[in-house]
Parts: sequence; C-alpha cells; structure tokens
Amino acid sequence: VNNADDWCTRCIDQRYEHAVIGWRDAVEISMPSDNVLSAGVATAVWGIWSAIELAPGRHRAIPSRDRDKGSLLALNVAHGFQLVGMLVGFLGVGRMDGADALLQLSGLGLMVAGIAVRWTAVHALGVFFTGRVQIQEGHTLIRTGLYSRLRHPAYAGSLLAYFGLGLAFSNWWTLACSVLPYLVAIGYRIRVEEAVLQETFGPAYAQYAR
Repeated sequence: VNNADDWCTRCIDQRYEHAVIGWRDAVEISMPSDNVLSAGVATAVWGIWSAIELAPGRHRAIPSRDRDKGSLLALNVAHGFQLVGMLVGFLGVGRMDGADALLQLSGLGLMVAGIAVRWTAVHALGVFFTGRVQIQEGHTLIRTGLYSRLRHPAYAGSLLAYFGLGLAFSNWWTLACSVLPYLVAIGYRIRVEEAVLQETFGPAYAQYAR
C-alpha cells in the first residue's frame, strides 16, 4: 500500500511540476515583465491623452462649413488599427529582439514629447481647432507659434507620439499598426485640409505653404 501511495504522490508532483513549467512558458511567450511595465505605462499615457482629446466641450460648437470629406473617419480607422497593435503587443507577438530598458524609456520620452508638440499646436489654433475639417465664422490663417515653422505640427506631434508608443512596447506589430495607418490617414487629411485652406485663403495660404 505504501508503495502505491508513493507512486501516486510522485505522479501528482510530476503533474504539478509540468503545470507550473507550462504556466511559466505561457507567461514568457506572452510578454516579459519589463515589457509589461513599459507597455502598461505607455498605455496609461495613451489613455489619458485620448480621454483629454475626446473630452466633452473640447471641440467648441461654432457655426462652420463642414468640409471633412471622411478624413475624420480615416483617422478613426487608423486608431482602430492602433488598438489592435497594442493588443498584439501585450500578447508578445512580434517582440523586438534585443530591446532593452533604454529603448523603452526612449519610446516613452518620444510619446510625451509628441503629445507636448501636439498640444502646443492645438493651443496655437485656439477656437479654430476641431476634429473635422471645417471653416468657421471669422476663421483666420494661423501662422504663429509652431505654425511659423511647420505646416502641420499637430499631426507631426501625434506621429512622433505613435512612434514612441511602438518603441515603448518594443514590438514591431505595435509600431507598424500605430504609425503606418496613421500616415495614410493624415496623408489624406492633409490633402483635404490644404485644398480647403487654399480655396478659403487663396494667395495668403499659397505664400505661407512655400
């Protein structure tokens, strides 16, 4: 009887050991602990940024002519790809080999810098900042602040932040899904905006765009 009990005990111990090893392997496949911390901080920064951008009342209702032509929808689709990329990043698929804490910290730094650039540009636009391409009553061409050096600093800031997001995750899929769809979306958005600005401000915008 004792031999039988010992054999059963060994079987249970072996199964437990295999289960623990299997669980550890699953955790390692999903994401290393240092990546989880960096990705978690990046996600928190991204969440706070998104919440502030989408806050009620941020986009003031001013009489305007909507000339968006679906560019806001294109940006929303790009953001959907970004969410997918972040999810894949947490699953650990497509991790950057050899990525270290320096790369992740650099990514977080780029995120913060990009958001700062975007919000500085948004502040310069003031009441003329909206989520859609619109010409509002009393609309003027902004050529001060960052707009004295860049034509589209808000988009440049977002692009920098999304690039940093991919580095913070240390994941190729997160990087690609954050940057490439956004590049396509803002490429279309910029063409729509510039056509409207050219039509509205004529030679003044043509001179500014040089």
